[in-house]
Amino acid sequence: MIKKISNITLGIFLILSVLIVPTIKPKAKTLNDFQKELDQKQAEYNANKEKQDNLNYNKNISQAEIKNSQAAIDKAEKDLVATGEKIQELDRDIAEKNKQLKEIMRAVQQTDGNMNYLEYAFGAADMTDFIHRVSMAEELTAYNKKLITEMNDMVEESKALQVELKNKQIELNKKIEELNKKIASYNVQINDIADMQVDVSNEIASLKKTITYYKNQGCSPNQDINTCLGNSLPYDTAFWRPVTHGYVSSEYGLRWHPTQGTYKFHYGTDIGVGHQVTNVYASAAGKVAVIENTNSNSCGGNYVIIHHNIKGTDYSSAYFHMEKVYVSIGQQVTKDTVLGLAGGNRYSAPGYTPWDKCSTGQHVHLTLANGLQLTVNSLYANSFNSRTMVNFPPVGSGRYFNDRTTKY
Repeated sequence: MIKKISNITLGIFLILSVLIVPTIKPKAKTLNDFQKELDQKQAEYNANKEKQDNLNYNKNISQAEIKNSQAAIDKAEKDLVATGEKIQELDRDIAEKNKQLKEIMRAVQQTDGNMNYLEYAFGAADMTDFIHRVSMAEELTAYNKKLITEMNDMVEESKALQVELKNKQIELNKKIEELNKKIASYNVQINDIADMQVDVSNEIASLKKTITYYKNQGCSPNQDINTCLGNSLPYDTAFWRPVTHGYVSSEYGLRWHPTQGTYKFHYGTDIGVGHQVTNVYASAAGKVAVIENTNSNSCGGNYVIIHHNIKGTDYSSAYFHMEKVYVSIGQQVTKDTVLGLAGGNRYSAPGYTPWDKCSTGQHVHLTLANGLQLTVNSLYANSFNSRTMVNFPPVGSGRYFNDRTTKY
């Protein structure tokens, strides 16, 4: 029961998201406004480029430090081998000192401490011999102490060398680990900026095309663009479906995104066309304003934006996920003009568009918007449900259409 209520609630939410969409009144812009936007995007691109250069510089420094640290580790390993050889030499010296010590002990016969030392001294034949024995015993005792000290120093030196080199290796390996983490972080940031730069570059290219388009249409720097373009648009009375056959596969509004795994607002109507070569037509008479035909790896792939004058009101229509584009910017079109071929299929021909990362099947994404739009962002900001102006089979009917004009 709870699951059923949840499903009903979600359904109501999705329906409301389709019906209740805020209407954004298009803001009149001039060529100068678009030039300012272009300057801002260029500044953003330059700032990102500087960040990217700094990250690459820091990455190169870290890689050089890793190289130096690895060289130091190699040297430490060689030093360990040399130290091992030195330790063996010290062991031989210690063995020799032990041998000398035993000989001294036998000479002095100091097996029971100071008592034997005295016995040895008082065993002299005369005073001269006594003085000689005492002197010799003292020298031998001092030498014995010196040998013992040298032996202990050698042992401690060998231990210290081994500890020092091992600690150096541990320290250097830890440093390399930290540097590798830094490099991984730099790579993530560099890749993020690179992805961002692709979007910014596309926006810069789009704005440049927009400015060129307006200039070619004779728009002056401070003239209202809508006024400038509206005067040259052909008149029409309605929008038709953009393909001769198909079905609505995804509605305008909030939906679960098929490739991104989250709820996102869908600013258009998807029309599935099946697995066959399918022409995409202009939905109404107008003029081609924007073309993306570079097979860029972005959501939407290749697309066309057209400007229209429908009963005296300006609109824009856009056709996304195209395999091929046949028209050119500034070209005047009618409802019979073929804009290109439907794409969106990443898996097999026809309509094979592997660069189109946000599509799972062959279809056309149709967006209608108020005003004369020249960027995807402004198109979506001013978009509305195309069902209000294009006749499609009812929601959930599962019905296919087989022409562009039959009423449902």
